[in-house]
Amino acid sequence: MKVFRYILYFTAGLPVFLVLVWLFALPDNLIQERIEDAVADAGKDEIKASITGFKKGLFFTVHAKTLDLTFDKIPALTIMDLTGRFNPRYLIDKQLAFSIKGKLGTGDVNGLLTYTNGGEINIENAELNAIPYLTHLGVKADGNISADIFLKNKSAQILFKISNLEMQEGAVMIPFLNSFHRIQGMLSVTGNDVKLDSVSLEGEKGYARLTGDIKGQFMNLNLELMPSMEKLNTIESMLIGKYIVSPGYYVIPVKGPLM
Repeated sequence: MKVFRYILYFTAGLPVFLVLVWLFALPDNLIQERIEDAVADAGKDEIKASITGFKKGLFFTVHAKTLDLTFDKIPALTIMDLTGRFNPRYLIDKQLAFSIKGKLGTGDVNGLLTYTNGGEINIENAELNAIPYLTHLGVKADGNISADIFLKNKSAQILFKISNLEMQEGAVMIPFLNSFHRIQGMLSVTGNDVKLDSVSLEGEKGYARLTGDIKGQFMNLNLELMPSMEKLNTIESMLIGKYIVSPGYYVIPVKGPLM
């Protein structure tokens, strides 16, 4: 009976003990460093995190003004009004897991970062101009994006969808790109290199698929174009004429430095 009583006391007192350790034994700067390390480990040091305005709360929660992420020293995105919580169930697998919530522009961000095992970030309805990494890639546009970002093995794999794209004048490097207003697909980012696994585009002048890669500041892409010929003007029809592969199907190479 005494053994059972001791087990009961221990079970009841353990959460209190853990909360006291969290509040008084663990300094804020140590917790902040562990969160930043978890991000860096997810990207094998190609991805860095920097937190400002950090403070911890009750029951393993934390708060921060911003969480800035960079890919290979290039600003990628800034999560604002960050709140998070350590997830103790991952300790069974000897992993340090941290759930996050925040804002990206007016969009919502949710994620899970696991130390030694990568991480995932979900973005819902964020403005394109709130993601500075797109500017680095030469994308100058307005619109909203939803995406799932998977961090692992020195890279970030991104599944994304943009339903209201408006390219800015002078930012168009690809023929007819300003006529497409719905884009979705998958790409992979490793350091300063981007691989477009498959990106589909849809607009009033037809459909297209973009594949290839961007290494550093140099594009090596192919635009497979399936236009609505009756909606093209004479100049547009002439421009794509030499790229015809079969009736209604064109492959346009897009090569050269980013603007």
